[in-house]
Amino acid sequence: MTYVEFLGEGASLARPLAFNGAAYMYWKERMLIFLEACSLDILEAVIDGPFLPTIAGKGNSSIPKPRSDWVSNCKTAKEMWDTLQQTHEGTTDVKRARINTLMHEYELFNMKKEESVNDMQTRFTHIVNNLNALGKVIDNEQ
Repeated sequence: MTYVEFLGEGASLARPLAFNGAAYMYWKERMLIFLEACSLDILEAVIDGPFLPTIAGKGNSSIPKPRSDWVSNCKTAKEMWDTLQQTHEGTTDVKRARINTLMHEYELFNMKKEESVNDMQTRFTHIVNNLNALGKVIDNEQ
């Protein structure tokens, strides 16, 4: 996957990174940073809910914002966030299993035959970043 395919549309400081179904952990962290940069109120509404997204109507009124088909059963931003999180992170058991798998990869990490140093570092960074995103922080001393 090339860098452009990975980032996709929305790779900008002015708008959020578009979610293309891949690299959820990376997208989630970038989205949290983007929401916090926009406003702590927005971040709080998404994480804590309840918040029904609206758009400006005529005059000072607001109307409910149309929902996309795949989150059409969600009524609040909190529900949408939780649905995405559950879909791509899974339950606590799934998260624990992912952490165990990544820790196993981390502990047995070594350079593969015919692998460049750059590729090895990319692979290592991927493991550490995914562990961090799952809440398992690997400090520099380790």
